[in-house]
Order: sequence, then structure tokens, then C-alpha cells
Amino acid sequence: MDKQITPEQLREAVLQLFRDAGYTVPELLPYIDGLSQENDRLKQELKRLRLAAARGSASSDSMNSRLKDALRE
Repeated sequence: MDKQITPEQLREAVLQLFRDAGYTVPELLPYIDGLSQENDRLKQELKRLRLAAARGSASSDSMNSRLKDALRE
């Protein structure tokens, strides 16, 4: 999926479907909002974990090279 749909666009599409169908499902929009918030939270968590992993591998590479240098001496 190249183009991301925004939560506002999704909400408007669901409201249009409700209008077209002539009935609504009241719990659907809050459920979608909750999923959107959870998705945002998970994206932030993933970003944090990737950053922590990158920092961890960088420091271990640094320590490995220090250990190698020490062993050479």
C-alpha cells in the first residue's frame, strides 16, 4: 500500500458508508479510533526499540574492537 489513509479519511469513509447504507454501527468508530491510537503507540515503540538496538550493536562493535586491540598488545 503506497498511499496511507489518514484516520480522518477513514472516519469520513465509514461515515459515508453509514449514510449510504442507511444505518450505523455506533461502536465501530470508537473501535477504529482505538486501533489507530494503538498503531501509533506501536510505531513509537518500534522506533524506540530500533534505536536501542542500533545503539547496542554500535557499542558492542566498539567494545569488540577495543578487545581486539588489547589482545594485539
